[in-house]
Amino acid sequence: MQKAVLNVPTADPKDIRWFYDKYAAMLLGYISGIVQDHRKSEDYLISILTGFTAEFNATEKSQLNIWLELRQYAQSKLALINEKGHSLTPVQVNSNGNLDLLDDLQKQIFCAVYYHGKSISQLAATLGSEADEIRNQLKQSIDKMRRGRGN
Repeated sequence: MQKAVLNVPTADPKDIRWFYDKYAAMLLGYISGIVQDHRKSEDYLISILTGFTAEFNATEKSQLNIWLELRQYAQSKLALINEKGHSLTPVQVNSNGNLDLLDDLQKQIFCAVYYHGKSISQLAATLGSEADEIRNQLKQSIDKMRRGRGN
């Protein structure tokens, strides 16, 4: 990644170095939370930053808006990757044992929504269930984890 960053002229308003300096750490953390493989996360980071800077419209935007657009762009790219070969199985997360409180369906739904970025409607279609049932299972899983923490 360093070689790619060093080869970009600095005067360009779509300067990849500026994006890298500002957002790479946050974006890598976001991607790592979804992908759970450090090497793949770094590869996806390069791909996502390069693609985003090529498509970025440099109109007057706050840094918060840029971050939100970048995160949404990353989420859409990662969703495409997930659809191509990843299942909805739970990722290994340091959750202080809270995921252990959930049954398999609740764990699958919770991880798909919060770690894989799936929408309720996507998940309902994938699992062949009603969106209301998915919402109820998600709510129950959150309630169980809160009770498990004493909240």
